[in-house]
Amino acid sequence: MENTLAQYASTASLETLFSHFAQVAKHDQERSEFTHGVLKRLESYELEIHTLKMDLEDQSNSRKRYQLRASNLEDQKRKMEQIIDKDPYVVVLIDGDGSKFLDELLRDPVSGAAEAAQRLRQKIKDYLMDTPLGAMDVPILVRVFANLNDLARSLRFSNVIESADDMRTFAENFTNSRAEFDFVNVGRGKENADSKMRKMFSHFLKNYQCKKIFFAGCHDNGYLHDLREHVGDPNAKDRIVLVETTAAEPGFLNLGFPMIRLDTVFRSEPLGNERKNKPEIFRTRQSSESLDTATPPDITSTPSPSLSASKTATSAPPSVPTASFSTSGNGGTSIKYPSSYATAGGSGHQNIVVQTAKSKNPKTIEYNELGHRLDPPVQVPLKTNPSQASYKAKLDRIRPSSFCNNFYLAGKCKWGSDCDRDHGTKLTPGEIAIHRYRARTSPCPSGADCDDYDCPLSHHCLNDPHCTRPDCKFKTSRNGDLHLSQEELVPRSRWTEGIDFPTAL
Repeated sequence: MENTLAQYASTASLETLFSHFAQVAKHDQERSEFTHGVLKRLESYELEIHTLKMDLEDQSNSRKRYQLRASNLEDQKRKMEQIIDKDPYVVVLIDGDGSKFLDELLRDPVSGAAEAAQRLRQKIKDYLMDTPLGAMDVPILVRVFANLNDLARSLRFSNVIESADDMRTFAENFTNSRAEFDFVNVGRGKENADSKMRKMFSHFLKNYQCKKIFFAGCHDNGYLHDLREHVGDPNAKDRIVLVETTAAEPGFLNLGFPMIRLDTVFRSEPLGNERKNKPEIFRTRQSSESLDTATPPDITSTPSPSLSASKTATSAPPSVPTASFSTSGNGGTSIKYPSSYATAGGSGHQNIVVQTAKSKNPKTIEYNELGHRLDPPVQVPLKTNPSQASYKAKLDRIRPSSFCNNFYLAGKCKWGSDCDRDHGTKLTPGEIAIHRYRARTSPCPSGADCDDYDCPLSHHCLNDPHCTRPDCKFKTSRNGDLHLSQEELVPRSRWTEGIDFPTAL
């Protein structure tokens, strides 16, 4: 080749050589650029490969972390399921104001409470036998919420129980029958039981250890909103069971939740003093009609008494003595003959005029919208009243004792001679008025729920709604603050002694 180039160089002209050199240089430049481009591309590929390796390594590490996390979550899930399934239970929520136990159980507050608890527990166990929980001995929690004072009053007026203490005894024995059973006194306030029911329903529904919620409140439409929120939720449908005592409101039948009855535990009919779905105006009219007292007709009898006097009056016939007849509250009749009748003489028939005894106004108690008892006004004794000094003197003579409120103000004391307070001092009407005012300055131990028609104490401050005393005893009573506002002093219902249901005002 060298010979060829030499021959070519020797024969070619200089111009041809330059042209040929330019072509060779151009090829070299193109080759150099091509080679440089290939190297740059290789460098780029190498960088991309490095990046992909880094990404792959990162993805591998991430996958390992996710696998580890997924494994941990699976472990946690298994542990959670074990915890949930380890201690399952069911709960029975009862609105005791509307769902009342059978009369036969309430009338025996000691053994009847234990029997009620046993029947209720057995009925729930029988229901669970047809569910996956049937093979498990799950605890059954029972919560009864009620205003004991109002409930006892209704039961007493319906002759189910004899006294309010029977209801309290029943509640205590029901609570003590089993550790999982509670009869909760929610106190005064018409929404207290409802509020407790709603809160506990929400609490147990969120707790997945609670496998069933038996809800005994189908008498009250107020619960429909809370239950409707869970219509269509398959989990809730498997857990909520409605309990019908008295006839359920129609809205509950359309929710789609299973419903059961426990007729061996609860009343299926409302009390006689409960008028379900009756207009207020009808109840008011019926109450006023019940208060009407029939006036017995005048009675004129013509007895022929045989007189022992042998004398015969020669002058005008003697005046005929009059016997007064009066009727007692229990239906009996008493006859009072004047002393002159024994010496009265005469022949034939004598007229006896029968006088009808005046009927006393029935005792009443008024309550405001919250169920707080309202007291009637009491007259404040004047300091210049002469009875003030005589009352104080008599009170000083019996100290350290005091005058018995029941004896002097209600006219009777159940303790009789065993009472540790004074019954022997004679008080004038003026002194009794002073003692009545003194009694009204003390809070009643039963508080706003008191239903004693003869209670002489106060159930809210005498100075309401304008009391400004920071040390007022009604602010720190055993039942809390008993002060009422102007709006709370408005009566909304009136209970009348002997009438089985209140009058709406």
